[in-house]
Amino acid sequence: MNLVLETPPESLADTLFQPVCNHLRIEPANPVPVDAAYIKACIGAAVSRLDGNQGRLGRCLLTQEWTLYLDCFPSCIELPLPPLQEIIHLKYLDTDGTLQTLDPSAYRVSGAGSWRPEITPAYGETWPDSRYIADALQVRFRAGYGEDEDSIPPPILQAINVMAAHYYVERQPVTFTTPHEIPLLACDLIAPFKIYR
Repeated sequence: MNLVLETPPESLADTLFQPVCNHLRIEPANPVPVDAAYIKACIGAAVSRLDGNQGRLGRCLLTQEWTLYLDCFPSCIELPLPPLQEIIHLKYLDTDGTLQTLDPSAYRVSGAGSWRPEITPAYGETWPDSRYIADALQVRFRAGYGEDEDSIPPPILQAINVMAAHYYVERQPVTFTTPHEIPLLACDLIAPFKIYR
């Protein structure tokens, strides 16, 4: 299995800048604080810690497109990175080595709104014969809560605020007194959204 990001999400650094400043109790100067770029970098770091294939949540926050590569058709294709918005295409190398696009009527998508969406053959259908080689099957899909921060669940947004503020205030990973990790408040906020596989 191989997973490739095709279309990255929009940056949340600009739209979450004011909420993070509010959380930090920083009054934006005329027009912004001196270290606005650093605050935005902290927001970017917090988002990347949660979002996408390498994020702690194992899901997509804003809309983004990915391609899942498999070596063959399994009985059920489990899609990572919920919430699933749509399947863009499902392509495969046939036994002659020609790349084919499978008609959407030949498969069924279930659990699109759940933590584990799946693709199976439609009723009365079977997967076509394909070559058994690396990346013979390509599933391109769109995932994420939506196009802007208003579509992201409020606990996740609050966790981003807490984490960005933590990164801004604690600029080193360890102090002489105690090590600093993600604040427990943020861990509690994101716990219900974390995907376990």
